[in-house]
Amino acid sequence: MQPGDKPTTDNGDRDIRKIIHVDMDAFFASVEQRDDPQLRGKPVAVGGAKKRGVVAAASYEARQFGVRSAMPSATAARKCPELIFVKPRFEVYKAVSAQIHEIFGEYTALVEPLSLDESYLDVTDNFKGMAIASEIAEAIRARIFEVTGLTASAGISYNKFLAKMASGHKKPNGQFVITPAKGPAFVETLPIEKFHGIGPATAARMKAPSLTTSMNTGRHLLKDTSVGADQPDRNLGGAKSHATHPKIDIYGHQIVAALFNARQSVNTRPCLQGGR
Repeated sequence: MQPGDKPTTDNGDRDIRKIIHVDMDAFFASVEQRDDPQLRGKPVAVGGAKKRGVVAAASYEARQFGVRSAMPSATAARKCPELIFVKPRFEVYKAVSAQIHEIFGEYTALVEPLSLDESYLDVTDNFKGMAIASEIAEAIRARIFEVTGLTASAGISYNKFLAKMASGHKKPNGQFVITPAKGPAFVETLPIEKFHGIGPATAARMKAPSLTTSMNTGRHLLKDTSVGADQPDRNLGGAKSHATHPKIDIYGHQIVAALFNARQSVNTRPCLQGGR
């Protein structure tokens, strides 16, 4: 395959993209531990230590005590009495993020940043002419460590949703691949709270014995819609959806869309260069 050629599925009528989700490991906290050797190996929280402060990031040592980002600092301090609070240095984080994005640019122009510490990359056609996305991810992670001294995790798949889910499987400092052959089964067994827009309260309402995975929930949602269980609606995930259906409103039509897109190897959400 030559650069610019469009890879297709076995049926020849749908593109299979090669998407990498790169997620830096405990980014803010790791930068602080990198720059201050006395913090290494210790539980660190980036954020204000006052009563009304909030944890912006937590090192993996702190996470072992249950400290998480967005947690009130007072709660974090109770969970981990030895927790060291560090004031955020956003200009430093932005500078390191710029270094990382320069590395991304060595491989592809199709980079969609989600935040300072995570991005989607479409490497279907890449500047290195590399055919295997997992090898590209390994090279990018090695290059990031070489330049910044920080580790990154990566998820590799054929759409953005699955790539993001995959990046959390081997954290920290690892990577995981979800192939088109494995995608449908992965999505079908995915806990419903993993879907964007389904928070703890909604997930709790859905915790009936038959609604604990996306497959069971998807079947439940489809019972009262015009979409047949074996006939994917091409509009799901696109401009038109069944969002007006009350159950879809409550639970999120992204579950149904993700199930169908996984089965069809469809990438309905391309990487947007520069996040635009």
